[in-house]
Amino acid sequence: MNYLSEDEEKVRLRDWLIRFASRFEMGFIVTDPADDDAIVFVNKAFTNITGYTFEEVQGRNLRFLHGEGTDLSLIQKIDRQLQNGHPVIEELQQYKKDGTPFWSELVIQPLLNEEGKVLFNTSFVIDVSTRKKNESILKLHERMFIGVNEGKSLGDLLQVVWEAISAFIPHGGGGAYLCEKEENEWTVLKSTALPDSLIKGIENKVDFDPTFSQYNTVFINELPPSHEHDYVEVWALPIFSLDGKVTELFTVFVKEKHLLTEELVEYFKKLLPTIQMTKTFFEQKRQLEWLAYSDSTTDLPNRHSMIHILNKKNDENINYFVAAIQPAEYITIIDLYGRDEADNLFVQLAKRIKKLGRGKDSIVGRVSSDSLAFINDLKDSKEVDDFAYRLRSITAEPFKVAGREMFITLKAGFALSTEDFDADEMLRRADAALTNANGKNGLAISFYKDLRNEEAVKEMTIVNELFKAIATNEINIHLQPKVQLTTGEIIGFEALARWYSKELGHVPPNDFIPLAERVGKIIDLEKVIFKQVFNWLSNRQRSGKKMYQVAVNVSVDHFFHTSFVRMLQRLSAEYEIAPRYLRLEMTESIGLVDFTNAKHVFRELHDAGFEVSIDDFGVGYSSLSYLPQLQVSELKIDRSFINAISDQDTHAVVTTIIQLASNLKLATVAEGIEEAYQVDALLALGCKIGQGYYFHKPMPLDEVDLLLE
Repeated sequence: MNYLSEDEEKVRLRDWLIRFASRFEMGFIVTDPADDDAIVFVNKAFTNITGYTFEEVQGRNLRFLHGEGTDLSLIQKIDRQLQNGHPVIEELQQYKKDGTPFWSELVIQPLLNEEGKVLFNTSFVIDVSTRKKNESILKLHERMFIGVNEGKSLGDLLQVVWEAISAFIPHGGGGAYLCEKEENEWTVLKSTALPDSLIKGIENKVDFDPTFSQYNTVFINELPPSHEHDYVEVWALPIFSLDGKVTELFTVFVKEKHLLTEELVEYFKKLLPTIQMTKTFFEQKRQLEWLAYSDSTTDLPNRHSMIHILNKKNDENINYFVAAIQPAEYITIIDLYGRDEADNLFVQLAKRIKKLGRGKDSIVGRVSSDSLAFINDLKDSKEVDDFAYRLRSITAEPFKVAGREMFITLKAGFALSTEDFDADEMLRRADAALTNANGKNGLAISFYKDLRNEEAVKEMTIVNELFKAIATNEINIHLQPKVQLTTGEIIGFEALARWYSKELGHVPPNDFIPLAERVGKIIDLEKVIFKQVFNWLSNRQRSGKKMYQVAVNVSVDHFFHTSFVRMLQRLSAEYEIAPRYLRLEMTESIGLVDFTNAKHVFRELHDAGFEVSIDDFGVGYSSLSYLPQLQVSELKIDRSFINAISDQDTHAVVTTIIQLASNLKLATVAEGIEEAYQVDALLALGCKIGQGYYFHKPMPLDEVDLLLE
């Protein structure tokens, strides 16, 4: 066997890395640790981030990216890890070719040969400056709030503001906070890194356009040449009084012209409220607290507030999940209608999301410019899947954008709490899952995979056994009687799938039915249920026993399948059972998936003699305009309403549903009845039919036959 020399191995590896990295959209660097970590290759994305071409950096150590704000102790830590052959993930402030500071997320992986010697260090570089700016603003809010409560002086608080800004100013700079004493006469309240001569020159000599408006956040003045300092330009952020006048200026002095970018302007825009509150907070303490913990454009809790909430839950050992949620159309709405309309969309979306939670245990906040976060206490792992499923419902109705109705598509990323990670990490994981969801078409939900390993194994086990169970008729039906509420007489049944697995034992329907939908086996599963229902009815008919109507739940996928109605007709003929003995139950969302096609299927079912119910009415979409157009004969009131029927608001909802059904000449059936007072309340409202454990639990077929005899 011919072995490659170390040099040949390095050449081959280098050439492969260059080919491999050329397609990356993130910065990629290859360095040689044997040559002081000299740069062997950088891709085009690195050039786009830093401004340096490969020719300019080849053979150089990455130290040329360091500057005044670079954390040298962190550099030493990175060097130690790489010398030991360990990978590195860090965030570091570095500097572009033009001197502009930027924050990079570095992922460095040493590549070792079989002897354990490092041949190359490969680095992914991602510019995270925008995120760091947002984080700096949130941290600034917090520091200002703490500082005022600790009684710090105005000057100290203004120093905090400057420290936040200085990390993003090219080639260094200085700052000053100016207060107008009289018209066009200014006093420097606080300055940083500015020589006395410049401060004296500022006072009483600051000039600006009196027509300056709030729409122009930053304006620029050139400074006259001076032998005493090298500042050439000043950026001024005006602070407006309640009557719209500029009474204060926060100024940034820079040493090169034309460095003000749109990104910095946006950053300053976000800083302005904080700067202004710094001046006024001594009189308006409560206002600064709002600024520290709320998003200024939506009044929602901001990222800092959400982190505070998560830290508290971690301290109290409360289990929870975090969902990062984003409208796919957010950027388009900004482009078409402006940020105000996009912010208004977030307000509407947050209200709908909040309704899906568990009251005070649920919080919706804005954690970035384009995403919300939902925090919910977690008492059962199934609650996550339940919320993810119900999240789909909130986009069924349009949102109001610029006076128009607009449907949106949601992307969501989920992370579950653990004992090992803090609040920042939880939000990062939810955001990582959201990034994965953004890579999928349509409404997309993604879970942070590292936190889902055990669930994934469990889910895969259930899926494997489910395929066998469907093929071997391991899944059976139980029937729950529907009764006349006045007499308790049984008038029909609902068929419910039950699975006792030889390998898994009892598997709850809430586990295997959603899985069957996700893996495309729901139609096969429902066919098994239909056949068992028809077989039971056929046995009773052949024995001359009384016949009862049986209701079967139908999934959306099965309902819209082209052979659905024909399949039912074929089974009806095969078992010689009249269609009137089979009732089909669909959720109210069925009409919103494809309303035109839904009307056609409902009509086919009606013409074939099958009756249809709307199940769980009032829980999902409740699109009342669709209901009269669909040929249904029954509304089923969800158990959640029955459980809370003594609540005044819930009682009003149930009353409305029963009245609506009566007006449309539809029967109503109450599900989940467990107490006598619920029966009395339903009868008083005019509901005559119900089911639940108060009367009968779901039973195997042999127990049903004994009950009926």
